[in-house]
Amino acid sequence: MEVRNLAVVGAGTMGSTIVVSLISRGFPVILKDVDQAAIDKGLATIDRLLKSRVAKGLPQDEADHQRSLVRTTTDYSDFAQVDFVIEAVPEIIELKKQILEDLDQNCNVEAIFASNTSSLSITQLGAFTRRADKVVGLHFFNPAHLMKLVEVIPGLETSSETVATAIELGQALGKLAVRVEECASFLVNRLLGRYINEALFSLQQGLASVEDIDKAACDYVMPIGPLALRDMNGSDIGLAVARFNHQEYGERFAPPVILEKMVERNLLGQKTLEGFYVYDQETRKRKGANPVLASMTEPLNNDAPFYVETLFLPMINEAFLVLQERICDPEDLDPAMMAGLGMRKGPLAIASEIGLKDCLGAIEQLYKLHGERFRPAPLLKRYVWARRTSVYS
Repeated sequence: MEVRNLAVVGAGTMGSTIVVSLISRGFPVILKDVDQAAIDKGLATIDRLLKSRVAKGLPQDEADHQRSLVRTTTDYSDFAQVDFVIEAVPEIIELKKQILEDLDQNCNVEAIFASNTSSLSITQLGAFTRRADKVVGLHFFNPAHLMKLVEVIPGLETSSETVATAIELGQALGKLAVRVEECASFLVNRLLGRYINEALFSLQQGLASVEDIDKAACDYVMPIGPLALRDMNGSDIGLAVARFNHQEYGERFAPPVILEKMVERNLLGQKTLEGFYVYDQETRKRKGANPVLASMTEPLNNDAPFYVETLFLPMINEAFLVLQERICDPEDLDPAMMAGLGMRKGPLAIASEIGLKDCLGAIEQLYKLHGERFRPAPLLKRYVWARRTSVYS
């Protein structure tokens, strides 16, 4: 199915950056939100991003053309001719249910509904409509106009044609469009959660300082440290996601106590100017590690070496569980992690460099010390027993 007429519902950060991603590739878009104030805020974001692109070399007439591709509305009167709608509203199931029901009433019967949800069930969302075969997850990463990955998630009833159309749209936007089978937090955020949790445990147990953990991760493969990233996204959001994953996957995703303490004390990160770091009130730039963390962590043990690989072992283990569950094709996993998180190499490549046998040995040792969060993935064991040196050999 060729997509020509698109709409985005939700003019917040995700919705507005998705619009920029669409118009930069020549797609006309209807942007809808509940009132003109929300619309104006979204348009201000779009205008700011286009202005930034002009400053970096985009011709002004091209920026003006892209801006002209955006129409706005506060109702569904213009949705009859839309053939692809991207829903980008907050992760509140009741809100998404209402929007999908409204879309079902106001769009033509062939229109596809794509949800930008980062964790909710696509099957459940599809059940709110009379066209479950035309409901698909289309998970952009923030900011959508820059990040190169989009996860395409079919629900139980989603048709192969709908999946193909979503993948083609993602590719038309210049993204790596990866099919991911439905599971809690999907692919990238599922693996990211294991890595961030382990960074929090390392801090909580006094294995390394905030700065040392972040520097080690950046020196190793990451563009930003896990604790700086947690501050960027907000500890409250991080805790909500951690609790959700714990509920869905069990003890290996149990949230570290320090994260709950941070939220209790309103140390949410950049938005409160205090988190794992403290931030300058005027510039909002990072000033240094937050000294109050000393009361929430065990004393720093300078005698015990900190191995950065330990942060990535849970991610590697989870990657093998993902492959075992056939959540994605093996060849898509590392590219998705690199495109979605900016990693310089993916977890499977890291595992191959360490050696699968050595990875398993380290995970088994940590399992003896810490229990369920390091229970070895059965598929990893099978690879080692088969004397394989990587996933691809």
